[in-house]
Amino acid sequence: MYDLIIIGAGPGGYTAAIRAAELGLKVGVISENIGGTCINYGCIPTTAYLEASRLAAKINSAAELGITTKIEGIDLKVLKERKDQISAQLQMGVRSLFKSHKIDLIEGTGTVQDSQTVMVDDKKFRGKKLLLATGSRPKVVPFKGLDQVDYLTTEDVFSLTELPEKLTIIGGDIFAVDMAFVFAPLGVKVTMVDAAPDILGTEDDDAREAIRSELKRMGVAVHSGVKISEVKQNSIQTEQGESFGFDKLLVVTGRQVDLTAAEVLGLQLDESKRHVKVDRHYQTSAANVYAIGDLIGGYMLAGEAMAEAMKAAAAIADHPEAPVDRKLLPLFLHTEPEVAHFGYSAKAAADEGYDVETAVSSLAANGRNLTSGGQGFVKIISEKKYHQILGAVVVGPDAIETLHTIIAVVQCEGTVDELSDTLFAHPTYSEAINDAARVFLGKSTNK
Repeated sequence: MYDLIIIGAGPGGYTAAIRAAELGLKVGVISENIGGTCINYGCIPTTAYLEASRLAAKINSAAELGITTKIEGIDLKVLKERKDQISAQLQMGVRSLFKSHKIDLIEGTGTVQDSQTVMVDDKKFRGKKLLLATGSRPKVVPFKGLDQVDYLTTEDVFSLTELPEKLTIIGGDIFAVDMAFVFAPLGVKVTMVDAAPDILGTEDDDAREAIRSELKRMGVAVHSGVKISEVKQNSIQTEQGESFGFDKLLVVTGRQVDLTAAEVLGLQLDESKRHVKVDRHYQTSAANVYAIGDLIGGYMLAGEAMAEAMKAAAAIADHPEAPVDRKLLPLFLHTEPEVAHFGYSAKAAADEGYDVETAVSSLAANGRNLTSGGQGFVKIISEKKYHQILGAVVVGPDAIETLHTIIAVVQCEGTVDELSDTLFAHPTYSEAINDAARVFLGKSTNK
């Protein structure tokens, strides 16, 4: 019998397995897919393709730097092979870590029998405790006629071996926008069709405007507030009488978790009835069953699942820790410019009763940014009296890397004053953090 059986070998599952083994537990991991969505269909393939997209965009604007060149062609097969190699390398890395930590990898589909028993084919595996890290899969809205169309989802868009002439994306969330930034710079005519009033509804208003502006510059047609009446073989028909043609159709309408195991075990669900409810140690309503990642809701990000995995493994090994603070979780878009944020928006902070002040430093005054021709800003949301940092938004080159500096200061209980007093190299993008803090304190030299 194992001390712990984990179902799922995505970022959450494999991180939990390694941490639990480090803490002395005998661990078995059941999965038919090493690496989960992140390595196989999500963040890794996206960033691999974006390297090509960003390079193509730079080549197309090289004349601004006095360089005369052009793109002769784009071979999507080569790009796909590179992505596959990267994913395979990361999978091999997980296998190697499992071997070095004496973790048993049981490849196949796990079917839960009870809180200590999981079947894989006709073999039975038992564990004192069970951790569910089963992730999620694409949720496809059943538009009329969609089942008659050979459409793509987030799980097969990176299997294309030829670039379509016209790609239409149904959806306007983060992944949908990321895909526009992947394909448009490669010469694909991209159209986005979304039912919501605007794309990126969860993002900062100023950040959304920056991304909308860049999408327009790239030639991406964005249609919001659209009600789809029917999907035909090569077009989308709307209730407003519009028609949007496509060679390939990508459907990005959310993700859903599989609650089969939860139903078998009679686990309590959260208020939405879409996720498993857990306590602060990621324990479910069944004493020896734990759950992490997409299955318990949140932002459904790999980094979030990995952080929860560390906490859950510690609790399972009787070394409980404080839970992951989602207010410190960095959220980001793989766009150009990048968008990254954490914590409260100004409105959300005010709704919570904080006396809020927002300070912004535009990258228009940033020397490093001017040399690269980028755009963006750093926005700090703070409480007025004690200068407590409540959240931040960064838009610009390497925004997610820049954001981490602010999060680290908050993690150490620092305030806007610490950001103002920190020494930053010049010229750097991250100097804008220092300037935004000085704007808050009335000490900016750029205003």
